[in-house]
Amino acid sequence: MFEIIPSLDSFAGLTLLALIAFCDTLIGVGLFIFAEVAFLAAGAAFAASGTVWPALIVLVFAWLGDMTSYLIGARFGVRMSLPYLQAQKRRRAWRRARTALADRGAAFVVVSRFLGPVAWVTPFMAGAMRMPRFKFALAAGLGVMLGVGQFLIYGAIGQRFIGAVLPFIAAHIWVFALAFSTLLAAAYVWRRSEKPVWNRLIKVGVVSGAIFLTSNFAYFFVLNTHLVPTVPRLVVAHTCEATQAPFLVTPGDTSLHLPQPVNIMLISDRSGTDLMNELGWHQNATFSHNSVSFATYLGLLANQTPPVSELYLNGYPADSAHQMAGTIKNHEHIRWWAMGSGIHFGALSRDEEIAIKYYGHLPVLLHDIDPMVDLSRDMLAGQVWDSDQFEVVGIAPLAESVKEGEVSDFQTDGGVLVVTDKGRTLPESVMRCLNPAPFAKL
Repeated sequence: MFEIIPSLDSFAGLTLLALIAFCDTLIGVGLFIFAEVAFLAAGAAFAASGTVWPALIVLVFAWLGDMTSYLIGARFGVRMSLPYLQAQKRRRAWRRARTALADRGAAFVVVSRFLGPVAWVTPFMAGAMRMPRFKFALAAGLGVMLGVGQFLIYGAIGQRFIGAVLPFIAAHIWVFALAFSTLLAAAYVWRRSEKPVWNRLIKVGVVSGAIFLTSNFAYFFVLNTHLVPTVPRLVVAHTCEATQAPFLVTPGDTSLHLPQPVNIMLISDRSGTDLMNELGWHQNATFSHNSVSFATYLGLLANQTPPVSELYLNGYPADSAHQMAGTIKNHEHIRWWAMGSGIHFGALSRDEEIAIKYYGHLPVLLHDIDPMVDLSRDMLAGQVWDSDQFEVVGIAPLAESVKEGEVSDFQTDGGVLVVTDKGRTLPESVMRCLNPAPFAKL
């Protein structure tokens, strides 16, 4: 329904709303019209665009439909109703309306708008029973304001709710599916397991863990979730333009994905891989750029060089990833993105423990990083300092500083290590853009 909301403010859309609202209680056809859909859509259109016409149209024409049925009932009376009353459901609604109108009059006309099938015959019955026209018009107007108005409110609330919640649900549908399947399986195991409680808890824990690990296995090794996206990579025309690029990378594209900083900039016609090879780092496989089967993964894991999970810069995965010698649990990792014009961005951090983190579309088992990312940056600066092919330009204040205690997975002074080829002199204009502070090796 909400897909058609933008078209409801057109002449054709308003005409359709008017026709449905008018026929809602029109004797003979009201039984086949489900005007609640139109009322909800009109309320949603009002909430979405702020235009009052859809809501006003359905209120006015719903009242005109009541008045038309009333006039038909007053003109033709009960004689016209005989063919209409052949169905038992219609006869039941007719009797309820007739009895209530006789007892409560105008009050029932108002209330009938909330009584489903009874509302279809009440205006006609009021005319047939010769209720005063002005009295009916006022009662019908109040009934329309309340009965139709409630659906307008529901539609407006629904539009606001869906506008805010539906994108969130769509972005995290895998998480909801995993949570639902886990809860369903846990409830089934709990009910089928015998007491004591600890026995049930163990079985529920085992089943929940199995579902979680199975989802991780499918996500990394079965489904095509790591295809290189079709979005164009971020490319800069020159170094100064690169200083305006985002200096954050994330494992996904929602607010729940914790970012990591871009804290290395290489200005060179050579790549980040060339720099890491010069420094003696190992190049890792990545799920986006390498074919990593489960068997391959186990072999790399045994060699303490497992594939690197993806981080995305402006929606694009890293071109390469490297690690410094260490253990499975503790080692330095860097990912590189080629930005064009001889500019390369690197995101460097230290993996320190295994944790459940939100990655891509699911919570998965991944390394958690040491929040003190500036220590990793300065460590790399020390290695470059001793390099024969590259040199440190300085620490440029290009990124946002993140203080301890802020909502983040890291803290940093915002400095980006700038590296270039040995003996290369950067233009004065570039140095002004970067404004690097000298780095002194300790």
